[in-house]
Amino acid sequence: MHTTTKTLFTLLTTLAIPAGCFTGPSEREDDDAGMESGSEGGESGESGDDGEPAPMPEPAAGNAMVRVIHGSPSAPAVDVYAKGSTEPLVEDLAYGQATEWLEVPAAAYDFEIRPAGGSPFDAPVYSTGELELTDGAIVSAIAAGQLGSTGDDAFRVIPLVEDFDDAALDQTQVRIVHAGSDAPAVSIDVHDDGSDEVVALGRFADTGAAGLGVPADMKLQLAIGAGGERVTGFTTPELPEGEKLLVIATGLLGKLPRETDGFSLLVIGSQGSLGFIQQNPVVYALHASPDAPEVDLCAGDVALASHLEFGSLARTQVPPGAYDIDFFAAPSNCAGTPVTSDETPELEAGERYIAIATGELQPEAGEPPLQLVAFREGFDLDSPEAAIFNVVHAASAPSVDVGLVTGTTIEGGNLLEAGLKWPQISESFAVQPFTYQIGLAASGSPMPLTPVVSYHVDAYAGLRAFVVAAGDLAPDGAEAGFRLLAVDTATMPWSVTTYQ
Repeated sequence: MHTTTKTLFTLLTTLAIPAGCFTGPSEREDDDAGMESGSEGGESGESGDDGEPAPMPEPAAGNAMVRVIHGSPSAPAVDVYAKGSTEPLVEDLAYGQATEWLEVPAAAYDFEIRPAGGSPFDAPVYSTGELELTDGAIVSAIAAGQLGSTGDDAFRVIPLVEDFDDAALDQTQVRIVHAGSDAPAVSIDVHDDGSDEVVALGRFADTGAAGLGVPADMKLQLAIGAGGERVTGFTTPELPEGEKLLVIATGLLGKLPRETDGFSLLVIGSQGSLGFIQQNPVVYALHASPDAPEVDLCAGDVALASHLEFGSLARTQVPPGAYDIDFFAAPSNCAGTPVTSDETPELEAGERYIAIATGELQPEAGEPPLQLVAFREGFDLDSPEAAIFNVVHAASAPSVDVGLVTGTTIEGGNLLEAGLKWPQISESFAVQPFTYQIGLAASGSPMPLTPVVSYHVDAYAGLRAFVVAAGDLAPDGAEAGFRLLAVDTATMPWSVTTYQ
């Protein structure tokens, strides 16, 4: 058997799912750090020619149907062999892909898995042992778990006998498989309304062959919980009426959502892989306005941050999209007349953002007004021994030159960024772990620079931080004075350290 390749555009057109809702692994990771924000799922087949969901395959008498789904984030692309054969049944099957259906005589089969392109005489990395494919059975064999592990997260093949109930009118039938290698037992709230449809779904278990009926032709909000706490959430595309889908929770919670092996939902249709649904974007709101009191940040009547005070950080997770944000003096219950309003850039699934309330509530001449600026986290992940940061100008101050202070000045070789204006973000800087004195000088001054202010900032191995210049250089009354707020994105959740 060889896998067949169809484009995701063709598949999504026939299933009436909007293109761009799913991603393939190669599309997911983006290591551009601190950028301002403004799939192919792999092997697949087609639906019916009339645009209706294709029926499940039906093997001839005495036969069974089987397909292989690669759902192991740690495993490379693989070849699959029947034991004793030197010809692969499946070649170069990558994470997130599914093969076409293969009709075989009903019998017991022992499948062997080897890295793609390897010799058939090499020892397999995994053998299934005998899998009984009975007469008339339709089986999806899901590769899951962590290759090389010997614990309860170890690599395995999960044989799912498919026996979906027919979907009711205006519904899609969904079978959910928990293949998250580092995730505990989870609950699933299909509408994110506080009522769990699935409770205590154990690792490598599923919700049953019949499937769950969920509303078709509308986006669903799936909330994933564990131990009574919300873990993460997903927004599905509009699911086609009558389709029968495997939804495989895979990847690692311990990885970033944007990483190839981050926790996600792999969606498999009756005729192939549709790709991944990534986690809803996460936004960390930072209060950096020197004269604003505690604020509530609201999207409509939903509070994204409550009682947010200067220098503090609040986390929220929202469906993908752009949002109009109202600023209220706390407490507000998101009602009344906002102090001001602003909008976010388009927030994308799988990404994390910092949204900074900057400017002044009552600006004086030359000072910026209160507003929101947002930047996407995209720090490089390939140099764990380095500390990486960038600098955000969110202070009531003119443009500055930023550098590392030696003695009392910033020498030319230690200049990090020249002419950083409000509310810009600098390039990313990778440095060796150390405590650095970061200085800010009036932009355009002759070298060596004499900093107006400087702070000793701890840069540890693995640090990934937005260093936010906040406050007022010449504060009046109750205004907050100038300082650096180092937002560490390497911690979960993010944390903020104040240097003043």
